[in-house]
Amino acid sequence: MIKETPNTSYEKLASIINTLDDSNTLRLFDQAVVGFESGKETIEMLKMTPRKYYRSLKKLNNSGLILFFENKYKLSELGEFMHQILFNEIATYLFGDQTLLEPLKKMGTKTEIRIINNYCDLTSLIATSIEKSKSEILLATRYLDMVVVQSIVFALQRNVKIKTITNEKIDFSAFIKLIGFFLKNIRPNPLKFVAGRDNYRVGSIPFSFIIVDDEVTIFEIPDKEFQLAFVSSDKEVAKGLTNLFWETWKESKTLRIPNL
Repeated sequence: MIKETPNTSYEKLASIINTLDDSNTLRLFDQAVVGFESGKETIEMLKMTPRKYYRSLKKLNNSGLILFFENKYKLSELGEFMHQILFNEIATYLFGDQTLLEPLKKMGTKTEIRIINNYCDLTSLIATSIEKSKSEILLATRYLDMVVVQSIVFALQRNVKIKTITNEKIDFSAFIKLIGFFLKNIRPNPLKFVAGRDNYRVGSIPFSFIIVDDEVTIFEIPDKEFQLAFVSSDKEVAKGLTNLFWETWKESKTLRIPNL
């Protein structure tokens, strides 16, 4: 079946793409995040000629991507949306370490994916997914977060099977001291977190990801710090990440968890 889209939609999209078709306009568009005043100072700061500056300004203004407000040019609502896509999502992919992106290319091409660009939203979603788990969780992580740890502890109390690989650079001794009080005050069995020590390993994590019940997968775009993550219900994605998990597991070493 052919998807029917009004011609006006294509024309509007083409207009926006054409507006951002050169580096000078993109630089001015990016500057609109904090706002800029029209004039010599902005031209000198961006190292643009007056001709290129005013040409770009006219394009951005006419397309509705920026607006003049409180004596400054700033992003419009549409501009904020486009800036998010271009400078966060697309730029993260284009300028990230492409060698680290290789594992993601093997995980299917379905479109059952949702984007997350806020770390707090990410941890909240991971915790919710863990809380809803029924049988098994595979977690490979470069971070340690108390919200996620609490969810894991409660999942263990529900007898959910959990395998975890943690980044070898994390200071686990300090972390164990941090959560010691929390674990000791859990009832009825606070030691499930440290029981079955073979379930926890330390290794080299290419990027953080979690597979819950072979149904929900959450994984991040690899970078030095968190930038972007994806949620998927695609079975091929789950299968690819599961294979990656066990490959990483084989190369990891047992985590030594001190007694609490």
